[in-house]
Parts: sequence; C-alpha cells; structure tokens
Amino acid sequence: MGFLGFQSLGGAVLPRADSGVEPLRWSDPRTWQGRLPGPDDIVHVPAGHMLLVDIDLDVAAIEVHGALHFDARDLRIRTGWMLAAAGGVIRAGDPDRPHTHRLTITLRDSIANSRYSDLGAKFLAAVDGGTIDLCGQRRIGWSVLADSVFPGGVVLKLAAAVDWRVGERIVIASGGAELPLAEERTVAALSSDRQRVTLDRPLAHRHLGRNAPVQGALPGTIGKAALLSRDLIVEGDERSEVSSIGAHCLIAPAISASCTGRASQGRFIGVEFRRVGQFNQPGRYPLHWRNNAGGAPSVAIDCVVHRSFQRGVVVLGSDPVRLQGNVVYRPLGHGFIVDRADDSRMLLTSNLAIRPRTVRFADPGMRMLCEHRPRAIWFAQATGPRTLGQPLR
Repeated sequence: MGFLGFQSLGGAVLPRADSGVEPLRWSDPRTWQGRLPGPDDIVHVPAGHMLLVDIDLDVAAIEVHGALHFDARDLRIRTGWMLAAAGGVIRAGDPDRPHTHRLTITLRDSIANSRYSDLGAKFLAAVDGGTIDLCGQRRIGWSVLADSVFPGGVVLKLAAAVDWRVGERIVIASGGAELPLAEERTVAALSSDRQRVTLDRPLAHRHLGRNAPVQGALPGTIGKAALLSRDLIVEGDERSEVSSIGAHCLIAPAISASCTGRASQGRFIGVEFRRVGQFNQPGRYPLHWRNNAGGAPSVAIDCVVHRSFQRGVVVLGSDPVRLQGNVVYRPLGHGFIVDRADDSRMLLTSNLAIRPRTVRFADPGMRMLCEHRPRAIWFAQATGPRTLGQPLR
C-alpha cells in the first residue's frame, strides 16, 4: 500500500492554506512527483497546506489536517474514508457561497479501513477541531398535497411552489393507520406555477390532500411529497445494499486518547445521504453529532436521508446544532434522535420523517430506545457521555 504525504513530494513547495497562494491541484502530476494517487494510496494533507480536487478520484483514503477543497465542476469521489482532524477542513461551498455543481462522494471498503478502528469503515468524519462543509443550494425538501390524488393519477397538486427538476426522484406518502403508503416516482414535468407535478407513471394508491372528503381525517393523514434527489451526495458503495453496512458521518471532539478533545463542526446544506448507516453497529448512523458541545454552530438544512440501514439524524450531547427542513425516508429505527431541543442549544423546525421501520437491534443499549415502535422524532435524555436515559414524555 502506498502512502502519499505532501511533506515528501520531491521538494515541491506547498502553499499554506491561509497564504492566498494558488492551491495545488490534484490533477497536476507535479503535485505527486509525477504519479497521481491510485486506489491503494492513502492521501494526507498536512496542516498549513491546501489541495484542490479538480478531477474524479479513486483512492484508499483521504486524511486532512490542512484544507481540501472541491473545484467548481461536477466531480465523483470514490474512497474508503475521509477524515478532517486537528483543525483540518474538507469543503465544498459554505453557507454564503453554495457549491453549485454535482459532487458525489462514494465510500467503499478499503485496505485502509483498519487505520481508525473506532470509526470502522466507509466514514466521513470531523474530529478534534475538524470541519466538514458540504453546502449546496438550498432545496424545498417537501410539500403537503393540496388535493387528493387517486389510483391511476399522474399529477400532484401541491400546497406550495417547489424548485424540483425533471428527472429527480420524489416520494409520495400518506399517514394514519389506514393509509400507511409511500410510492416513489420520477418528476416528468412541472407546471409554470411549479405547484403541479406530473409523474413518470400512475400512482397505485390514494393519497389524501388538504381538501380530503374523508370525515374525521386527521392532519397526520394528509399526504406529503418529498424530494429524494440532491446535487451533493454522500453514499455507501453498491455492496452496502447486500451487507447493510453503508456510509456513516460523524462530527465529534475525539475518537482516541491522542485527540485534544476540541469540538468539531459539520455544516450540511442540500446534501443527499443514501445507502447510509451500519446495521447493528452502535454510533454508526447516517449523520451523527456525538458529545460535540461548545463548538462553532453546526447545521443540517434541506438534506435528505434515504436507504438507511440504521436510524436517520442523531444529535446527542452536542450544541449548537440546527436541524431544519430535512427529510428522513424509511430508516431502520427512529427518524431523528435528539437529547436537546431548547432554543438556546438546538433548533428543530420543519423536519419530516416518512415511514420509520420497525427494528430490534442486537445491542442492549440501542434497544433502550424502543425501536420496535419507531417514531419520527425521539427525544432522549443524556445522563452522561455516551449514555442515554429514559425518553422524555
């Protein structure tokens, strides 16, 4: 296995991340002493240096103590894991300047998986003061159905205009004990007012709208349509479907005794997480803030989690974190798990969980959260580091 560290690149002069000098480009052979990294190479970006990803990649792993930025072009990244640590930064856009191109990060099995045993495989993580910024364009994640739609229907009338595009995937879901239905479709066309969505094929079931003629229909039974597509994608590889070991994303202060314990930061806007979560592996959730209190504000805004093998968004012992406009679709277990929901430390608004699935985990601690009856949002009371008490009533 090769190890490509910037500090040993044949005398190349590397700019500091804060120097204003043009960063080194991944595509430039001079950056790598003539040979670009391959699938068995671990790439290390040391502190004080900046690397710009401007081509598609397939490498064993990427460890960042300096800065790794993604160029303004469509890119596909395939790697075993990505880690921002000790002040390192992984960035595609930021909240003020969103990344406007397509970026797909596929996390796969790798010969480098044993390097950080506490994180396992297929991870995207920020620890010990690290930062991950995956900030795409904000999207309208979901809308209520304005009118009911019946079997054979191909047009949805929504309660609000949407920014969805032809070719994107959506899910149409109804609620209530009598209508536990969810159907996936592709957007075929949109009306000029962007409130009518034509589907690629007819629906098989009835979904109630706000005008539902059903006597005594409860608000929770009204159908919703949610967008499953985004331009920034974090996903597990194709084998995840067989193993139920998908990608997982962690924001935490420490993973080992060698870490200083500085809080990290994760800002995710308009990101699609798919083939994510690792079944029966405690702490390996699609998007997870763990014991990360007192750091810079973190956010998950207008993101979607689907094809999850274990839970959805989990925030425990961490503040401040803002969760807004996110969609979690058919996770195994609860959709959202949080232990703090007051305005001073966490903001929870307009999030939607669709069809959490029943599961019984092998780990006794995980079974304490009663996911034989999964909920959209589960409030857990933190009684100490890594410990969950009884749910709040």
